[in-house]
Amino acid sequence: MTVRALAWTLFLWLGMTGLACLAVFRSFALRSDASTTRIVASVWAQGQMIARAVLANAAERAPALDSALASHAGANLVYESVVGEGPVITRPMVALSVSLVPGRDGLEVTLDGRTEYLTPDDLLARQAYDRGINIAALGLTAGLDADLALALLAERFQTSVSGLLERAELRRFRVARSLPLAPAARTITAETMTEDDVRSGAIAAGRFLARGVDGEGRFRYLVDAPTNRTLAGYDWPRHAGATYFLAQTAGLVDDAKVNWATLRAASLLRDHAMVECGNNPCIGSDRVVDVGSTALAIIAFAEIATSKLDPGYALVVPGLTAFLRTQQRSDGEFMHEYDRNEGHPVDVQFLYYSGEAVLALSRAHSLLHDPRDLEAASRGLAHLVGPGWSFFGSRYYFGEEHWTCQATDDLWDRAPNAQALDFCLRWQAFGRKLQYEAGETPFDAEGAYGLGPLVTPRLTPVGSRSEAGIATLHAARRAGSPGGDVSKLEQQMRRSLALLLRRQFHPGLRHLLAEPDAVEGAMPASEVDWQLRIDYAQHTGSALVRWLRLQQP
Repeated sequence: MTVRALAWTLFLWLGMTGLACLAVFRSFALRSDASTTRIVASVWAQGQMIARAVLANAAERAPALDSALASHAGANLVYESVVGEGPVITRPMVALSVSLVPGRDGLEVTLDGRTEYLTPDDLLARQAYDRGINIAALGLTAGLDADLALALLAERFQTSVSGLLERAELRRFRVARSLPLAPAARTITAETMTEDDVRSGAIAAGRFLARGVDGEGRFRYLVDAPTNRTLAGYDWPRHAGATYFLAQTAGLVDDAKVNWATLRAASLLRDHAMVECGNNPCIGSDRVVDVGSTALAIIAFAEIATSKLDPGYALVVPGLTAFLRTQQRSDGEFMHEYDRNEGHPVDVQFLYYSGEAVLALSRAHSLLHDPRDLEAASRGLAHLVGPGWSFFGSRYYFGEEHWTCQATDDLWDRAPNAQALDFCLRWQAFGRKLQYEAGETPFDAEGAYGLGPLVTPRLTPVGSRSEAGIATLHAARRAGSPGGDVSKLEQQMRRSLALLLRRQFHPGLRHLLAEPDAVEGAMPASEVDWQLRIDYAQHTGSALVRWLRLQQP
């Protein structure tokens, strides 16, 4: 093929692709005109929709709504004003699944002259968004749970799903939500965020975790927010991380319940999860234990001892740091597992554990001044920012190993590593390229990180990267890094923290929650995924605490 022919082929391909995109856009884009102006008004009480009416405007009254408000104490009136609508494809089912913007779009269904609305609030209450497609290899979930949505609609029409699909007309519609009887909520942005906002958010996150600690010291590990049900699952690294954040919270507020929960959670680690790994103690309960559990337990114990909540926890640290040092290779890397039955380390590596081990050894040195801990931490950090990642997608992926930069900051006054700070500054600059600006997606995503507008941004990476980013900012200030880098990083962190405070259940969309007070202060997985795992609150809360400490002279 000649160059000319290749150029014409490329030109034709671009033209056809452009026409196809235009056709799809014109066919399926949302349209807004006078005919779409209506309000789906609902009364919600304890997470249940108890009355609904479709209003032509906000001045219209509906007796069913007034009656429901009068008969249900604490009920909320919610307006979901339709601002646009468009068609959907129902077959194949995956097409319907990806047709709706999570949290923004619902389904309007007309059958035999009757119209029903499955609104975004209906779908959020049933956690139907980001449940349709699951790509386990990428840890990615997206799309509407179309089976659930259609089952809900079929129940309303008292027909089958197949009958609904054969006879009904389905359209999607977009809404703007408002609560006409509630005072207007203040929107926190990077520009309006105050130190009081940050402190309030951190304390609320800590109190949420504290409320979930039982008499044994276990957390409510995973909670379904709409129903306040405790879900199955547990692991020791996240238990230890949550204990660490509780200890941080105890340093912010004089709260007997927080103090009690911190010490109960810590005692479970010390008295029940501590086992023998060769000649040293470690944290775990299985035959094969990981170094992350021990590392995060050290960080929690050091925080408890340093804050004077219980100085006696310092006595537990030396044995645990001895275990970490025996897991370190000559090149500074850590072997991440230990086989208790066979009595030897297992030389495998996973995300996070090496960074956690370095930070743990650094915190232990600050507490007890054992030079062996400082030497091991320094060697571990040098490996992490040097040969620990050999290419962009290596196991210490540039976008994920957030503990490394916390360790860089922690070591800066005792064993500064300029290469590590450079690594962290470059990582944050890379993050800024992926950080959403306002209006780039249909979501409330300014300050989040992602690769496009189609997937709901996850909030946990925002919290963990903020922990690392604020630590990097602290180290960069002390190192005298160029002012432009510091200023950009500070603004990056402000955007992320403001997003976390906006999305925190503080108070959140209380009308969709069965027991809103029980989940006050929690951090959901995303704007539409309201499962609450303990590390979601921990990472967000620890980032907020770091920001508060950064403001101190």
